[in-house]
Amino acid sequence: MTGRLGTTFAWAFASVAFHRARSVAAVLLVAVATALVACTLGFQAGFERALDRNVEALGYQVLVTGKGCPHEAATLILRGGSIPMYIQDDVYRHVVAQPEVAESTRFLMQSVPGELPGARQLYVGIDDDFLRLKPGVAFQRGEWFSAETAGEAILGFNVAEFRRLNVGDSIELLGRELTVRGVLDKLGTQDDGTVFLPLAVAQDVFEKPDRLTGIGLRLDDLGEAAGLVDRLYDVPSIQVVRMSQVQSAVLGVLRGMRALFLAFAAVCVALALLGVFGAALLALQERRGELGVLRALGCPGGTLFRLAWCESLVLSLLGAVVGILVAIALRGAAESFVRANLSFVPGGPIVETTPAVLLTSVALVVALCLAAAALPAWRSAAAPPATSMRGAG
Repeated sequence: MTGRLGTTFAWAFASVAFHRARSVAAVLLVAVATALVACTLGFQAGFERALDRNVEALGYQVLVTGKGCPHEAATLILRGGSIPMYIQDDVYRHVVAQPEVAESTRFLMQSVPGELPGARQLYVGIDDDFLRLKPGVAFQRGEWFSAETAGEAILGFNVAEFRRLNVGDSIELLGRELTVRGVLDKLGTQDDGTVFLPLAVAQDVFEKPDRLTGIGLRLDDLGEAAGLVDRLYDVPSIQVVRMSQVQSAVLGVLRGMRALFLAFAAVCVALALLGVFGAALLALQERRGELGVLRALGCPGGTLFRLAWCESLVLSLLGAVVGILVAIALRGAAESFVRANLSFVPGGPIVETTPAVLLTSVALVVALCLAAAALPAWRSAAAPPATSMRGAG
């Protein structure tokens, strides 16, 4: 059995190598289809996981901001944008007095032009409750602010790496000199690109006295969020949104993008199927004489089917392997394309080329290609010997 299988594959590889132009065309079509399917499936899995990480990294379940579009405000906070709506600091005392609130934190977000043309640097003023709501945050070096009004800054990992800053160095913000107090570990979220200041210092530097961008709340029981939202809805200057609602809204947009990518991938898979089907049909036409001789000599139809089908399997597997390599190589380009064309993209990797994604893509494309090649393979095995030999002549 092993010997027959080895002979079959050896014959298939020899046939693929002999018909180079036809084989290369079929392999390239299968490779493109596999790469697109892998990137599409990887985008779906990666985007959802990145969104989950970003929402979890915020540390709170309910967001209170100034009046406006609540989902727009939440997505701006998720991606590190500046919100042109503020709430008074004294609203904070009313919000945290609600019985459902277990923990809370205040923040003020502002962005200023960065060092590179067109870039912007995000600054966030935070209070002492910030770390309590973010248990996953750790210092790579340095420590927390020495005082609530200290002219100090804590840097996200990427900021410190890009600007080559260390604890004790100085940075300038709108004419104010700040001392680097600490550097956070890499989190894979928007916090990596953020500079954190004491809340009172941020309010002073940006001339926003007693103003907040938002209040993050963690509840004793998330099931009681509806009652809290209804009660706070009566406060005229604020709006309340649950982060789970934001996730659902963003994933709704994701479904539309995923459908578009899948449609494009389906077109490429269809072209790959045509390529394998055409290659199998051409092989059938060229070998009609050989097939007739083999049938006349008593070769079973199953053996002829296996020979023809095995060639399609080799083409499909070669194309799938090339497609996997292309998907891995172009993952960065795919992420850049998505970030450039979507209004909101969470921080961290959003296209995952995990073994599960790659194997699923290969299995799907190869199975479809083999199904497309089944008819030519069956015709190779079913043609009568006399007809095949006449066709060869």
